[in-house]
Amino acid sequence: MQNNQQAATEEQSKNQEVKQETKQCPLCQTFFGSAKTNFYCSQCYKTISQKTNEQQPQQQQQQQIPEDKAQSNQQVNVQQDPSKCYVCKRKLGISGIQCKCKIVFCNKHRLPEDHNCTYDHAEKARQLLIKNNPLVDHKKLEEL
Repeated sequence: MQNNQQAATEEQSKNQEVKQETKQCPLCQTFFGSAKTNFYCSQCYKTISQKTNEQQPQQQQQQQIPEDKAQSNQQVNVQQDPSKCYVCKRKLGISGIQCKCKIVFCNKHRLPEDHNCTYDHAEKARQLLIKNNPLVDHKKLEEL
Protein backbone atom coordinates (compact mmCIF):
# COMPACT_ATOMS: atom_id res chain seq x y z
CA MET A 1 0.00 0.00 0.00
CA GLN A 2 2.77 2.38 0.85
CA ASN A 3 4.37 1.70 -2.52
CA ASN A 4 1.11 2.61 -4.24
CA GLN A 5 0.90 5.86 -2.28
CA GLN A 6 4.51 6.75 -3.10
CA ALA A 7 3.90 6.04 -6.78
CA ALA A 8 0.78 8.19 -6.74
CA THR A 9 2.62 11.12 -5.14
CA GLU A 10 5.44 10.80 -7.66
CA GLU A 11 2.93 10.88 -10.51
CA GLN A 12 1.25 13.94 -9.03
CA SER A 13 4.55 15.79 -8.75
CA LYS A 14 5.40 14.92 -12.36
CA ASN A 15 1.98 16.12 -13.48
CA GLN A 16 2.49 19.39 -11.62
CA GLU A 17 5.81 19.92 -13.36
CA VAL A 18 4.20 19.24 -16.72
CA LYS A 19 1.25 21.51 -15.92
CA GLN A 20 3.64 24.32 -15.03
CA GLU A 21 2.11 27.35 -16.62
CA THR A 22 3.90 28.96 -19.53
CA LYS A 23 2.95 32.15 -21.28
CA GLN A 24 4.19 34.06 -24.25
CA CYS A 25 6.91 36.58 -23.44
CA PRO A 26 5.37 40.07 -23.04
CA LEU A 27 8.44 41.79 -24.57
CA CYS A 28 9.36 39.86 -27.68
CA GLN A 29 6.11 37.84 -27.97
CA THR A 30 7.86 35.06 -29.85
CA PHE A 31 9.09 32.70 -27.13
CA PHE A 32 7.46 31.32 -23.99
CA GLY A 33 8.46 31.89 -20.39
CA SER A 34 7.62 30.29 -17.08
CA ALA A 35 6.65 31.69 -13.69
CA LYS A 36 10.24 31.16 -12.61
CA THR A 37 11.34 33.87 -15.05
CA ASN A 38 8.25 36.08 -14.53
CA PHE A 39 6.93 34.76 -17.85
CA TYR A 40 9.80 36.30 -19.84
CA CYS A 41 11.72 34.21 -22.33
CA SER A 42 15.32 33.40 -21.43
CA GLN A 43 16.81 36.18 -23.59
CA CYS A 44 14.49 38.92 -22.29
CA TYR A 45 14.87 37.75 -18.69
CA LYS A 46 18.65 37.90 -19.01
CA THR A 47 18.60 41.49 -20.33
CA ILE A 48 16.15 42.61 -17.62
CA SER A 49 18.20 41.04 -14.84
CA GLN A 50 21.37 42.72 -16.18
CA LYS A 51 19.65 46.14 -16.18
CA THR A 52 18.46 45.73 -12.61
CA ASN A 53 21.93 44.63 -11.49
CA GLU A 54 23.41 47.79 -13.05
CA GLN A 55 20.83 50.03 -11.36
CA GLN A 56 21.25 48.57 -7.86
CA PRO A 57 24.89 49.68 -7.35
CA GLN A 58 23.98 53.20 -8.51
CA GLN A 59 21.14 53.36 -5.98
CA GLN A 60 23.43 52.08 -3.22
CA GLN A 61 26.02 54.76 -4.02
CA GLN A 62 23.33 57.46 -3.92
CA GLN A 63 22.14 56.20 -0.54
CA GLN A 64 25.68 56.16 0.89
CA ILE A 65 26.35 59.80 -0.02
CA PRO A 66 23.59 61.28 2.22
CA GLU A 67 24.63 58.98 5.08
CA ASP A 68 28.21 60.24 4.84
CA LYS A 69 27.01 63.86 4.86
CA ALA A 70 24.83 63.21 7.88
CA GLN A 71 27.73 61.67 9.77
CA SER A 72 30.02 64.61 8.99
CA ASN A 73 27.37 67.14 10.13
CA GLN A 74 26.96 65.53 13.54
CA GLN A 75 29.70 66.29 16.00
CA VAL A 76 30.02 63.52 18.50
CA ASN A 77 31.61 64.51 21.79
CA VAL A 78 33.25 61.49 23.33
CA GLN A 79 34.79 61.99 26.74
CA GLN A 80 38.12 60.22 27.05
CA ASP A 81 38.40 60.32 30.85
CA PRO A 82 35.15 60.66 32.81
CA SER A 83 37.06 61.42 36.01
CA LYS A 84 38.14 64.80 34.56
CA CYS A 85 36.20 67.84 33.37
CA TYR A 86 35.71 67.80 29.61
CA VAL A 87 36.61 71.50 29.23
CA CYS A 88 39.42 72.21 31.72
CA LYS A 89 40.61 68.62 32.38
CA ARG A 90 40.43 69.21 36.14
CA LYS A 91 40.23 66.10 38.34
CA LEU A 92 36.71 65.74 39.65
CA GLY A 93 36.56 62.93 42.17
CA ILE A 94 32.96 62.66 43.41
CA SER A 95 32.06 66.27 42.57
CA GLY A 96 31.62 65.71 38.82
CA ILE A 97 28.32 66.79 37.31
CA GLN A 98 26.95 64.96 34.29
CA CYS A 99 25.07 67.15 31.83
CA LYS A 100 22.16 65.96 29.68
CA CYS A 101 24.63 65.74 26.79
CA LYS A 102 26.17 62.77 28.72
CA ILE A 103 29.50 64.49 29.46
CA VAL A 104 30.95 65.11 32.94
CA PHE A 105 31.98 68.66 33.96
CA CYS A 106 33.34 70.50 36.99
CA ASN A 107 31.23 72.99 38.94
CA LYS A 108 32.61 75.87 36.85
CA HIS A 109 31.60 74.37 33.48
CA ARG A 110 28.35 72.62 34.50
CA LEU A 111 26.04 75.15 32.85
CA PRO A 112 25.14 74.59 29.16
CA GLU A 113 26.41 78.06 28.19
CA ASP A 114 29.84 77.31 29.69
CA HIS A 115 30.54 74.14 27.73
CA ASN A 116 28.69 74.63 24.41
CA CYS A 117 26.15 71.94 25.18
CA THR A 118 24.77 70.00 22.23
CA TYR A 119 21.53 69.15 24.08
CA ASP A 120 18.71 71.52 23.14
CA HIS A 121 17.37 72.62 26.53
CA ALA A 122 15.06 75.28 25.03
CA GLU A 123 13.29 72.78 22.76
CA LYS A 124 12.89 70.34 25.63
CA ALA A 125 11.31 73.14 27.74
CA ARG A 126 8.92 74.02 24.89
CA GLN A 127 7.84 70.41 24.56
CA LEU A 128 7.28 70.20 28.30
CA LEU A 129 5.13 73.37 28.27
CA ILE A 130 3.05 72.08 25.37
CA LYS A 131 2.50 68.80 27.19
CA ASN A 132 1.61 70.31 30.57
CA ASN A 133 -0.46 73.29 29.39
CA PRO A 134 -3.45 72.19 27.33
CA LEU A 135 -5.17 74.61 24.99
CA VAL A 136 -7.74 76.82 26.74
CA ASP A 137 -10.94 77.05 24.73
CA HIS A 138 -13.04 80.25 24.95
CA LYS A 139 -16.22 78.14 25.24
CA LYS A 140 -15.00 76.76 28.53
CA LEU A 141 -14.39 80.27 29.85
CA GLU A 142 -17.93 81.36 28.96
CA GLU A 143 -19.40 78.46 30.92
CA LEU A 144 -17.56 79.50 34.07
